[in-house]
Amino acid sequence: MKIRPEILDHWPEVSAHFPADFDLEATARLRGAFTRARGIRNAETLLRLALAYGGLGMSLRETCAWAEAGEIASLSDPSLLERLCKAAPWLGDMVAALIAEQAKMPARRWAGYRLRALDGTSICQPGADRTTWRLHVGYDLAKGQIDQLELTDVHGAENLQRLTYASGDIVLADRYYARPRDLRPVIEAGADVIVRIGWNSLRLLQPDGKDFDLFAALAAQSEPEGEVQVRIHEGTTQAAPLVLRLVIRRKDPEQAEAERERLRKDAKKRGKQTDPRSLEAANYILLLTSLPADIFPTADILALYRFRWQIEMAFKRLKSLAGLDQLPAKKPELARAWIYARLIVAIIAERIAGQVPDSSPSGPQSTRKPIALAPREDGPRNRSRSHQRTAPVAKCPEPLSPNPPAPLRTSAAPP
Repeated sequence: MKIRPEILDHWPEVSAHFPADFDLEATARLRGAFTRARGIRNAETLLRLALAYGGLGMSLRETCAWAEAGEIASLSDPSLLERLCKAAPWLGDMVAALIAEQAKMPARRWAGYRLRALDGTSICQPGADRTTWRLHVGYDLAKGQIDQLELTDVHGAENLQRLTYASGDIVLADRYYARPRDLRPVIEAGADVIVRIGWNSLRLLQPDGKDFDLFAALAAQSEPEGEVQVRIHEGTTQAAPLVLRLVIRRKDPEQAEAERERLRKDAKKRGKQTDPRSLEAANYILLLTSLPADIFPTADILALYRFRWQIEMAFKRLKSLAGLDQLPAKKPELARAWIYARLIVAIIAERIAGQVPDSSPSGPQSTRKPIALAPREDGPRNRSRSHQRTAPVAKCPEPLSPNPPAPLRTSAAPP
């Protein structure tokens, strides 16, 4: 997916990808984006100008010159700036409509589950050395498409509650999403989680409520992979205890040393001493999951989490190919309009190009054996967790190739 400058020269082809039920004129007037035809004939013309500015990276002056030359509109760049600032909420509505239309496609389920990744990416304004805007994205791993999206400023923290969930979802998230009060709502919605944690991300207890010594559990692990049951401390709550599986994998020595070196550099940069517990925890990968152990053994949980690389690749396409990291605007309203316009063009360009990753970054199609996961035949999320073992899945949907080159252990022989 690469945005080419001539994309707006083929306006009928581009506009054919707009949501059929999204009335440009009515929604623009409802949102206050288009109130009178002065210099701009209609809402569609306003959208073309927004996509030229935000989608193609033209400056305000270049956009006005392009519109004048093409007899599309006639206005000055200060006037265009004012119009675009007012249009930001409307453009956001259109992004949501495009994503909602993608979500109408039949969901491709894997072993009866829908795999989703949740993550956020930072966008910086000109001259900023830290996050200015944050894009929160839900990503359907089987379809290789964004299924939910939210744009916030720097104060919009990453948390699991930014997505909505349905029965049968498996949500993959990194350690920034490991927060005690965010896990239960996802599980109560009928979904399951696989979330990475740090040694101090959560307060963990034993299933009976007694103190849990994480480092003693790590030291007692004799195998490269293992798990224990833990209870999540949620503060003063009257709900039933939330007991999850803590999956542990010992890293290779090279990986562990690289992580320790990163921790030392980060501590030195901040003028602090590295916590010895952080150095010890760098030897392990820690995952919390609500998936049942009888269907998803330890090795499968680790394998599923590796699918999260695909959302990182989606961010890379949005930034390196679609130019989402080239925000030119500092004014908040104009910045929002630019980001939404860039996302509209990126989504449409990806549809036109039809580019969906069909293999992992590690190379061509692997010959590794698939993970054997039993399909769910009792419908999504039966609270009794009555998963039946049936024939294993022969093959994952194509975009779900695990990233690591090492073969994945399976719980049953592949068909």
